[in-house]
Amino acid sequence: MNILNFRMQLNFFRMFKGKTVLITGGGKKVGRAIAENFFDLGANVVVNDIVKSSHTELKPQLLSSEKFLYSQGNIADLNYQERLVNDSLKKFSKIDFLINNVGIGSGKGLFDLDPKLMEVAIKTNLIAPFFLSQKIAKQMVEKQISGVIIFISSIHARIPSGNPDYSSTKSALEILTKEMAFELGPYGIRVNAIAPGKITSKRQIDHRIPLLHQTGTPEDIAKVTLFLCHDYSGYINGEIITVDGGLSLSFPR
Repeated sequence: MNILNFRMQLNFFRMFKGKTVLITGGGKKVGRAIAENFFDLGANVVVNDIVKSSHTELKPQLLSSEKFLYSQGNIADLNYQERLVNDSLKKFSKIDFLINNVGIGSGKGLFDLDPKLMEVAIKTNLIAPFFLSQKIAKQMVEKQISGVIIFISSIHARIPSGNPDYSSTKSALEILTKEMAFELGPYGIRVNAIAPGKITSKRQIDHRIPLLHQTGTPEDIAKVTLFLCHDYSGYINGEIITVDGGLSLSFPR
């Protein structure tokens, strides 16, 4: 192992040991990668997912650990949010990091969207993360925690995708990131967003293909999430970090 990499891993472990992270939609894909990486670096991990059995895909060491809590429920249900936060605080006493990972889209175009589908997207992609962040930020302020809140957005918050319910709510999430960073900054709480490009379960690296045409993996997003929660990024606040291998550069501007 490279000695520099070892020292960096040790530094990250020391930073996250004893800290608690709450991840919405943490049972699969990007959420799963974030949860497992935080756990590997010593953090207490709370995973929410709407699917009751989705957490079974997490690594066995995490599932059997006293440093893990799984909560099944719809994050768009504000009453459920109260239970989630209360259960998390009861087990770990505080929450240092919140990763708002849940995001949905109907896949419907402009003329196929109905009010119900649009309402579901707004509730899940915007209202839910707003009020969950509000709850977590309140306990950070009360406990004087210099915490971090992260929203998982998308490059399609700024680039049309033919999915207006998804893109428009993700776009709103990005200005919400800046609003929260502005209001919470005086308390030492940082708020940033990550805008992934195309993410698949595994990347086949082919040097004949330009990077901007390759897909990313959940691990790529997890690593940026760890960085934004670490003191290494202590001067980064209110930013939207695009993680797409340069894919967005290929779109017309």
